[in-house]
Amino acid sequence: MKYLLVVLALSFFAYASEFAHIQPVAVEEAPVIKVVESVPLDSDSDGILDQDDKCPNTQAGEKVDEFGCMIKLDADKDGVPDEDDKCPNTSAGTKVNDKGCELDSDDDGIIDSKDKCPDTSKDFVVDGYGCPQTATLKVNFAPNKYDVSDELINDLQNFALFLKENPGYQVIIYGYTDSVGSEIANKKLSQNRANAVKEALSRYGINTTKMTAIGKGEADPIADNTTKEGRAQNRRIEVELLQ
Repeated sequence: MKYLLVVLALSFFAYASEFAHIQPVAVEEAPVIKVVESVPLDSDSDGILDQDDKCPNTQAGEKVDEFGCMIKLDADKDGVPDEDDKCPNTSAGTKVNDKGCELDSDDDGIIDSKDKCPDTSKDFVVDGYGCPQTATLKVNFAPNKYDVSDELINDLQNFALFLKENPGYQVIIYGYTDSVGSEIANKKLSQNRANAVKEALSRYGINTTKMTAIGKGEADPIADNTTKEGRAQNRRIEVELLQ
């Protein structure tokens, strides 16, 4: 037994001596990384987060809507911001164009609320109510004559200019006589008078296809044929403008 104990003691001593030079292994703790939660950004400081901001570069101090876009003042509430509104005092409910001014649907220069002829063609110059302007031509003749005198040149030129500015018109030229002479002769004379005026207007640039000449004879007098003055008024030209 003593021998066995001695052997065991020697064996333990030899084992301890063999591993005496081995040092304990140092154990280091792994660093703990703290997870920092991201904070939603509002780059332009307008109160609207970047992820919801449709206008991400608004200037500091600007009032913005829920989309982050600047709220523009519109005093007359017509949908056009004051800074772009050329007509800033339009009435509530008025339809306006992109300049904030009331619509002029037929583009004749008269706004819809004042336009009595809302669908006027661009072939007409309009009056203050948006309706095509009209004109008259006064031509009178000497007894049994149908030539256009030099005294009428200005009137014819002015009427021709009017027709050029209003190319949408067709013109009917009516010729008349007084009651002196036969009905047949007066009918022919009145036609010649209408034709003479038509020809004169054509010389001033009016297309003959826009004019119709009709002789009415002694019909439809506008004055008393029993007086010299009345007969002078009845020897006339009248024009009718057709759109």
